[in-house]
Amino acid sequence: MNSPLKMGNTQTFQLARLAVFRLFGMQLALTVALAFAALLMFEAKAAASVFGGGVVGMLAGLYQALRMLRVDAGSHPEAFMQGLWVSELIKIVLTVAMFIAAIRLFSVQMVPTIVGYAGTYIVYWVALGTAYPWFETPATNNSRDKNWPDDLTKDLPTQHDSTSGGSD
Repeated sequence: MNSPLKMGNTQTFQLARLAVFRLFGMQLALTVALAFAALLMFEAKAAASVFGGGVVGMLAGLYQALRMLRVDAGSHPEAFMQGLWVSELIKIVLTVAMFIAAIRLFSVQMVPTIVGYAGTYIVYWVALGTAYPWFETPATNNSRDKNWPDDLTKDLPTQHDSTSGGSD
């Protein structure tokens, strides 16, 4: 029985899971770099706050990504969309709870904390801008090219294609 609750062990699933952990690694690297820069320029409390903000963004994003990978969108689109909305809601709740915990338990400085949190989104934006996850589907499945062609102008009519039927 093909359960909608498990994406399976397909090559696409493995590549998507790898992409999630690569993003997480890039977020961790940027968070550590920002925290180190804060340590050099300011103080240990600012560095800890930057790191704390990055951890909030990384953990919430990792939860959502792994939750979304539980369902195969191609086979069970309804279950995937339901999981997407649920994971987004839980991600927001987790983010708020972790920010409250960081403020109350660790007395973080807010500006550095927000800088660390925003750093995790910079990684997302760069990934989106560079067509991350930087892998293609197998050559036997060329649906990507049909659905999202890289050259959108190749199908547009040109002046040479128009038939005017004569001169005016």
